[in-house]
Amino acid sequence: MSEHVHGGLPQRRSGWFGMVVAVGVILIVLGVWNAIDGLRALLAGDFVVADAERVVALRVAAWGWVLLALGIVEVVAGVALFIGARWARVVAVLVAGFNGVIQLAFIAAYPVGAVLIMILSAVVIWTVIKHGDAARV
Repeated sequence: MSEHVHGGLPQRRSGWFGMVVAVGVILIVLGVWNAIDGLRALLAGDFVVADAERVVALRVAAWGWVLLALGIVEVVAGVALFIGARWARVVAVLVAGFNGVIQLAFIAAYPVGAVLIMILSAVVIWTVIKHGDAARV
């Protein structure tokens, strides 16, 4: 546990502080990943194609805007987790949960990436719910 000074009095940081910071970084990475996917979807055609046998018929432009907005919110919440903002914990859980569910739509198009995002989203949710107050300023 490390010590820091707050209001002139030394305080101990929880051992989970580093994990909460890591989750903030993960949330930022997920946000950037979603923003890039959103931009790619906006520049793509009408369908996301997995292979010749499976076509995921989505309105790509609409999903592009959803993923872009979700990515921006995730990046902002991830940065706010660093300072321990209470609202950021609520937003982080909501967007990570939403992100995990959204990836179900893309599992046929890119299964490894979608499952990886779902796992990272679950790690974000668990850590923020269980130890989110460890980063509180």
